Amino acid sequence: MSESLLDFYRRHGISPVRQDIRDLDAHFARRAALYRHLGILPKFLLGRTVLEIGPGSGFNSVYTASLGPSRYVMVEANPRGIADIGRLFSDYPEFAERIEVVSAMADHYTSAEPFDFVFCEGLLALAGVPDPQRLLYRVAENTAPGGVLVITCIDAVSDLSETLRRFVAQLIIDPARDLTEHVRVLLPILGPHLSSLAGMNRRHDDWIIDNLLNPASIGPLLSIPDAVSALAGEFDVFGASPRFLTDWRWYKAIVGDGGRFNELALEAYWANVHNLLDYREVWPPRDPIDNQRLYDACATVRGAVREYERERDRSIIGVVLDGLDTIVASVRSFSRATSDALAEVRAALAQPVLDTSAVAASRGFGPWFGRGQQYLSFSRRTDPKGRTDV
Repeated sequence: MSESLLDFYRRHGISPVRQDIRDLDAHFARRAALYRHLGILPKFLLGRTVLEIGPGSGFNSVYTASLGPSRYVMVEANPRGIADIGRLFSDYPEFAERIEVVSAMADHYTSAEPFDFVFCEGLLALAGVPDPQRLLYRVAENTAPGGVLVITCIDAVSDLSETLRRFVAQLIIDPARDLTEHVRVLLPILGPHLSSLAGMNRRHDDWIIDNLLNPASIGPLLSIPDAVSALAGEFDVFGASPRFLTDWRWYKAIVGDGGRFNELALEAYWANVHNLLDYREVWPPRDPIDNQRLYDACATVRGAVREYERERDRSIIGVVLDGLDTIVASVRSFSRATSDALAEVRAALAQPVLDTSAVAASRGFGPWFGRGQQYLSFSRRTDPKGRTDV
C-alpha cells in the first residue's frame, strides 16, 4: 500500500496547501462563487452548524467562519495543519472565536449531533486510502437529514494533465534525493506552466509537492460516478462546480418519481466528461460510449504512471505512449488545441532523454490543465423511504 497523504505530511512536517489571501475580498469572492455553484448562498450558513473535514491550513475556512455559523467544527489530523490554522486565525480574531479545532482522523470523528453543513474538500480523492468510497460514506454520516454535504471529486480525465506532469517529474528526479532537492529541480521546469494559470493563488512549491511528489495523489481516485454510487441510498446530487447539471423537467413532474436527481447527474456526467480534460474550452456533449473509451484510455495512462513509480521500469514509457495515441485520436475529433498539447507531451516522452528546457518552454503542454477537482453538493433525504419531494 502506498503512503497516505497524512503519513507523507507528517513525515515531512508539512501542510503544502498554503494560499495567498492577502486580498481577502478577492478570496471571499472566489469562495462565494464556488458556494453559489453548489446552491449555497451566504445567508444559508448564518446560525447553522458546520463541520469541515480536512481543512488543511484553514485558508478556505476563513470565509466559511465569516458567514456566522452557530457552531463550526474543523477536524484535522495533521499537526502542522492544526498549528497553521491557529496562526492564520490569530489574524482574524473576529472569526477565531467561532471555530473549534479537533485533532482526529476523518473516519474516527464522531459527534452526538449531525451537522447542517458538512464540507470535505480535497481529501477523499487524494488521501491515499484504499477505499475512498467507504471513507466518503463515513464522512457523510455526519450530515443531518435535510442537510448539505460538499465534497470534491477527481477522475482520470480531469487529472490527465497532472498525471502527465507527474510522469515528467518522476522521469526527472532522483528518488534517492530528498524532497527539498526534488522541488528545487522541478520548480524551473514546471513553474512556467503554473504561471500560465489565471487565478493561481497557491505557492508553486506546494503545488508540486502535493500533486507531483505526494505518493497519495497517484492513488485511488473518487470520481463523480463513484461518489454518487456511494451515497445514492441516502443522498441526492444538489449542485456542482463546474455546473454541468441541467434539468428541464417541470417541477410537478418530479414528485413521486424519487427525484431521479442522481440518475440525471450521471447521464450529464458521461455526456460531458470530455469537458474536464481542458479548462480553457467547453465543447458540446458527446456520445457517452466515446467518452467512456476516452476515460478508459486516461485511466490506463494513470495506471502506467503509478506502476512506473513503483517499479522504475522504463519499458512502461511505451504503455504511456500507446495510451496517449488513443487519447490524441479521440480528442482530435473535438479539439485541435488540446490534441496538439497531448501530442507535444507525447513527443517529449518519446525522446531517449527528456529535454527539460523544452518542457519548461512548451507552448502546447505548458498552458494545458484539466478541470482538476470537481465540487459536488448533496442533500441528505429527510424521508427514510428515500423520497426527495417535501
